[in-house]
Amino acid sequence: MPLKDRLKSFVLRRGRLTSNQSRALSEHWDKYILDNEEKLSNIWNQDPSILDIGFGSGETTAYLAKTNPEMLILGAEVYLSGIGSLLSKANEESLNNIKILNSDIVPFLEDKVSDNCFDLILMFYPDPWPKRKHHKRRLLQKDFIDLVNKKLKQNGIFYFKTDWVHYFDETKKLVNNDINWRVLQKENLKEYLVNLPKTSFEMKALQAKRKLNELILQKTC
Repeated sequence: MPLKDRLKSFVLRRGRLTSNQSRALSEHWDKYILDNEEKLSNIWNQDPSILDIGFGSGETTAYLAKTNPEMLILGAEVYLSGIGSLLSKANEESLNNIKILNSDIVPFLEDKVSDNCFDLILMFYPDPWPKRKHHKRRLLQKDFIDLVNKKLKQNGIFYFKTDWVHYFDETKKLVNNDINWRVLQKENLKEYLVNLPKTSFEMKALQAKRKLNELILQKTC
């Protein structure tokens, strides 16, 4: 079964937009937002490149674009409030190497992205779906990890963070003894990844005394 046919890992909620977010959506949408019906290769002219899945308020995405002006950064997010925040940051800091996908990442990766496309894919703090009956909605399952592997270049990196220890442990089990991946330590990463800024979500998790867990995988084959 194609991944796009399984249960979505998110439920769209109608959240309130700030005036700044609304203005950014209105003024900068056309400049930054991708047409999700178009193949990525039609507009993807820069190399290397990064995919940031579920970027929240966009702190990490903006940082990556600012510290790596030679890279093209693709951020994927379904919630308009987060997109509005990132659009505002991108405009204020004149970040011209960002594109945004306002759509489900799974069908886009399956249908619109060539294999061996990205140097780095990040997924920080996805919905953990903590109740057992909802675990099947978690995005990080074996089929999705295999899809991520296909879309990474050789030696590309998948960087996952979660503050939900069960999600972290279950993800580690999925890649145990998988010859397609090698586990890296944070000190093995480039400086800009070692020094990622803390997001607003991370700050809230730390204030709530939740442990931050991270798994860094390098594609071997």
